[in-house]
Amino acid sequence: DDLVEAHRVLDCKRVVLKPVYGGGGEGVLLIDEVEQLRMYDFPMGDVMLEEFLELDTAADGLVLSPAMHYNGGAMLGQGLMDEIIVDTNHTGWRRSVAPKVFEKTVKRCMQGLMAGTKPTGPGGATFVSVGGMPVLCSTSLAQFTGGHAPKLFAQMYAKDCAFFCWERRAPDALDVAGLWKRMKSAGCAFLPGKSTSGVFPLSFLRGKSGRFIAIAKDDIQCMVLHDKAVKLLNSLDSTPIPAQPVQSQMKFILIKNAEAIYAPDLIQAKHILVAGRQIVGLLDDKAAAAIEGLHAGIATRVMDAKGHIVVPGFVDIHVHITGGGGELGPASRTPEGKVQEMIEGGMTTVVGVLGTDCVSRSLENLAVKARALNDEGITAFMWTGAYRLPTPTLTGSVRRDICLIEPCIGAGECAISDHRGSQPDTNTIAQAAADCRVGGMLAGKAGVMYCHMGPGTGYLTPLWKVVRETEIPMQTFLPTHMERSEELIADGAKWCNEGGYIDLTCRTVKAQLALVKYLAEGVPMDHVMVSSDSYGSLPTYDEEGRLIRYAAAHTKAMLQFLWKMYFHHLWPLERILPHMTKTPAKFLKLQGKGEVAVGCDADLLLLDKNTLKLHYVVAKGNLVMTPKWTHAGMFGSASSNPK
Repeated sequence: DDLVEAHRVLDCKRVVLKPVYGGGGEGVLLIDEVEQLRMYDFPMGDVMLEEFLELDTAADGLVLSPAMHYNGGAMLGQGLMDEIIVDTNHTGWRRSVAPKVFEKTVKRCMQGLMAGTKPTGPGGATFVSVGGMPVLCSTSLAQFTGGHAPKLFAQMYAKDCAFFCWERRAPDALDVAGLWKRMKSAGCAFLPGKSTSGVFPLSFLRGKSGRFIAIAKDDIQCMVLHDKAVKLLNSLDSTPIPAQPVQSQMKFILIKNAEAIYAPDLIQAKHILVAGRQIVGLLDDKAAAAIEGLHAGIATRVMDAKGHIVVPGFVDIHVHITGGGGELGPASRTPEGKVQEMIEGGMTTVVGVLGTDCVSRSLENLAVKARALNDEGITAFMWTGAYRLPTPTLTGSVRRDICLIEPCIGAGECAISDHRGSQPDTNTIAQAAADCRVGGMLAGKAGVMYCHMGPGTGYLTPLWKVVRETEIPMQTFLPTHMERSEELIADGAKWCNEGGYIDLTCRTVKAQLALVKYLAEGVPMDHVMVSSDSYGSLPTYDEEGRLIRYAAAHTKAMLQFLWKMYFHHLWPLERILPHMTKTPAKFLKLQGKGEVAVGCDADLLLLDKNTLKLHYVVAKGNLVMTPKWTHAGMFGSASSNPK
């Protein structure tokens, strides 16, 4: 009712809904109909409603969002700097491209703001351009922002140069001295007071975060330096993170008194502190008690995990989020996925996929559904393509899809050794794999070709031929359904032993037995992952290829797999969990996923310590499931509110 009333007061056709505690554009929705506000269920807490404005863009298509900063009552630098916004996400800073008349208007506005507030410390303001005129969209009073460091650095050492500032996770294996040595060896280090171009680490916290600035004569040269520095960091297995705007408020969750925490390895901590969407502390009893004592003043939700163990949220890389099937005609198309069902299956990260049907199921629908799931509270990626090769795409090529479609991490599931596939030859498979690999290199993504392995007697032979006859590395491929037959299981062991990775569909006993066999034979277990094939069809064919049974796959297969491996096969949790958390996240470069660690996303499952039944789910720092309630998205329904 409050949202509807706010919409009436704004009296405009289109509005923007923003979570108060959101960061980097998370949870922002464009609202065209009042009915959308009536259905909104506040998955991220309190929200703001603002008038929607058509924003001006720069020549390169980016939203024009200049900012001005001050310190001690004096404005910094010679002019504005632009906040770089992609979609709704803040990704960095650069020298402003705003017109001079725009800059003069902003300066007058800032002078008035500073005259009224009389600041003695740091601060700043960010604007957007609407019809060529600046509109104030945010202020930061009496605090440093993400823009102060690059602005001060550029003012001191590169007044007349272009610059580009970005943030990236600092490598675990390197300290700042080692990084500086590498940058100097690569010829891209900026020496303050001496260099005219190069890259400088403004801040560097080993294994956590780093902020870097590229200095050059123009924007193009800045981007060249940026790419060179990123390549150096990528070679050290770094994980990029977007720059985040400074927030004056932050939502905290303290999960206390866990019986055990598996990260997925068992760790000593018993308490977890979550801020925003990230884990910021693994605490001992003293630190947890101190945080709990402060929670009334810092908007902290305290969850007592007594009687529960905490594990990472499942990373399910094979989910037919738009539905699958169709092998028995239109009536056999399986239903679209629901966020409530995925949460109840322990999935906090999914990768959406098409299958046999790429006629009535489209990549456009898949991409939009992935965005919807991200808006609804979990994390979703997608594979471009489908069973057939050459595979369908959104932009005209697999390479372009991976580069230009943000959730896209590779191509799949491409059918190999299956009568439902297009029977591709070695060259066709190699071309698709090469596009995946190069697309991944250009986009900083995994760039994997996800291969559906059918019941045909070719097994992995088509992939072996590509690996042996071309320069494409075997890590470009990820064959799935590898539990389908004893021959495939044996071929999978050989594939892993030579450096490849495989995926098992975990809803059959064959997958369990394959893992037991691999462990006994010394197969590298960190090269094996499991997925659910949820919402896909489960067809069964006779020896002559006729369809004799048909069903749709539910979302609780990974939970059931966990239970069976633990209770039936007596595997310890630290042996089971990596296959559905850390291993797929690491192989597919899904940043911040699959682990319980400081700096990782707060995707957490709380399981009963005796039965391993799922009772609570935290996804991206939000409580989305309790024993009596599950977040159901905009059009779902839940029995009660979260406790």
